[in-house]
Amino acid sequence: MADREGREAALRALEDRLVQFALVRADVETIVAAASEVLTGLGVALDEIRVGARTLHPEIDAIAVTWKADEALNSSVFRHADDARETWLKSPLYYMLRRGEQRMHRPLALPECPMDFAVFEELRDEGFTDYLAHLVPIGTPGPERSEGFIIRWLSRDPAGFAAADLALLDRLVSRIVAACEPGRERAIARDLLGAYLGPRSGAAVLSGAVQPGHTESLEAVILVADLSGFTAASDTMPGARLVEFLDRHFDAMIPPIEAEGGEILAFLGDGYLAAFDAAGNPAEACIRGAAAARAIQAGIGAFREEEPAALPVDIALHMGTVRYGNVGAGGRQAFTVIGPAVNLASRIEALCRPLNCPILASADVAAHLPADDIREMGLHPVRGMTIEIPLFSLK
Repeated sequence: MADREGREAALRALEDRLVQFALVRADVETIVAAASEVLTGLGVALDEIRVGARTLHPEIDAIAVTWKADEALNSSVFRHADDARETWLKSPLYYMLRRGEQRMHRPLALPECPMDFAVFEELRDEGFTDYLAHLVPIGTPGPERSEGFIIRWLSRDPAGFAAADLALLDRLVSRIVAACEPGRERAIARDLLGAYLGPRSGAAVLSGAVQPGHTESLEAVILVADLSGFTAASDTMPGARLVEFLDRHFDAMIPPIEAEGGEILAFLGDGYLAAFDAAGNPAEACIRGAAAARAIQAGIGAFREEEPAALPVDIALHMGTVRYGNVGAGGRQAFTVIGPAVNLASRIEALCRPLNCPILASADVAAHLPADDIREMGLHPVRGMTIEIPLFSLK
């Protein structure tokens, strides 16, 4: 009786802890680690737990957190274009998802166990003796893609899971999922905002900076990149080909910004506006911006070697004080940068083609770059300015 009461007390304590995890939006890793510690402490014959869930992300289809006895937690992502998709389509978990089955148990050690999926043979060869999977839907079923968690429990104990262990896991699974869901939703919001607004803007929105007109002053190096001749090319390409053509250019143009610590704040059709925070160290921001510009040109050059129709890119660099934050009206807001520095960077970019120079920089940026890396281009008129300004090309 005492053992039974002690086991029940430990389970209730875990259930209370799962509620607290939900309230603080704990991540899945934290929850799986806590559950595995309690369950193994109670003598449940667990050797592996895997918790998987779908995401809403342009590149990532699902995430999984795996706990194994005597090993560190492992987190993995499954991308939409993963080669393992065929394996997934032939898995018992996909079968459960398609059929709406919420529980599957296979006592692998028993000779009469149905081996209706190839993975069961593989798990048996790896020494696993018992397999239990739960599908826990989230939300109201509808025509859209289903949401929820799949949890897989494995044992290597010669006897597999005891009946009491199976009952315990059946009891806890929905509570574990309820604890994981707030953190998963928070992560989805963070990832979506980061993918569509950028990490800096996404974090600002998620932290509550959503009031109209909420902006702050920011010293930044502005990089404006624009494909040359895209409008003419778009008139001659089918729609699907055009999107793929543009995306392949962006494959060369976006990674250098991220690699140098910058952030793309807005896509402008066939180009974008990016910023490098210059607060405290403007020289470093200028150097990073220039390095990104050169890497973009190198990437586009490599792309043009394999795709003759690839377009050149014009890039402008300028530094100044901008207003960064929430701009909009009528219920539609955008996080972006505005101000004279942004306008000037855009107008400098428009001079790349007339001056036959793929990268142009203002004097504010050139002043922080090595003299051997730049070439004076002289004074030039800029739309909207009453005086000519000095421009520099990057070697």
